[in-house]
Amino acid sequence: MSERIDLPSLDIVAGQVATERQTMNSHAESLDSKAGVVLGFAGVLVGLGATAQSAVSDEVAFQVGLGFAVLSALLAAVSFLPRRYPVLEVARLRENNLTASVEETKLELLDTEILMVDQAAALVKQKGQGVRASVVSLAIGAALVVAGTLAGTGGHAHV
Repeated sequence: MSERIDLPSLDIVAGQVATERQTMNSHAESLDSKAGVVLGFAGVLVGLGATAQSAVSDEVAFQVGLGFAVLSALLAAVSFLPRRYPVLEVARLRENNLTASVEETKLELLDTEILMVDQAAALVKQKGQGVRASVVSLAIGAALVVAGTLAGTGGHAHV
């Protein structure tokens, strides 16, 4: 029989770790939504570019802008792709801890959840960098498409 472990703050720390896991999940979902919006805008920009008149589409700035829009769409799509998100292996938890003391089980579970938070944070950071790059690429693309359109039309709107 193992001796009793005295861990008076275990529940407080476990609660904070659980809150952090929820925050990571929410942040990942938010980044997915943002990537979806960027992907949509990039698709619209590329679609509009594909139907542009030759006076506009022949402009180098316009063509480079469309290239940035395509890059933005690709970056957003990659950011949006599902990744292996850390999850708790409950069968292993049962096998390893069914006869352990409550305190030992709580501590092992807490250590596992801390590791999961660290892994999730790395995934969220990577996803965030991809979304940020796609937004920057979209902004550059949109600016160049507008510049190319203005140059191709001589600064005049078509009626």
